[in-house]
Amino acid sequence: MDDFVNKEFVQSINSADSLLQKELIILHSEEGLLQQRLHLMKEFVNDLPSSDPQYNMIQTAIQMDQIELDELSIRKATLLHKFGTT
Repeated sequence: MDDFVNKEFVQSINSADSLLQKELIILHSEEGLLQQRLHLMKEFVNDLPSSDPQYNMIQTAIQMDQIELDELSIRKATLLHKFGTT
């Protein structure tokens, strides 16, 4: 995002509910990008022999990204719960 869009995004926050909505939008975007990255890495690693030095590195990156995706999902669920109770 450029500076103008960032500034407009931040200035449009005028309440706690608005802040939660913006954070949910960001989490949803991050989740989509991470899912796409995981998909691409899984496709790539399937084409590599397990003896390739990159194989283990990519497998580790996939595991780390999956952990991050799980954390994003937990954060999103927590925010949705808060949003539902405010």
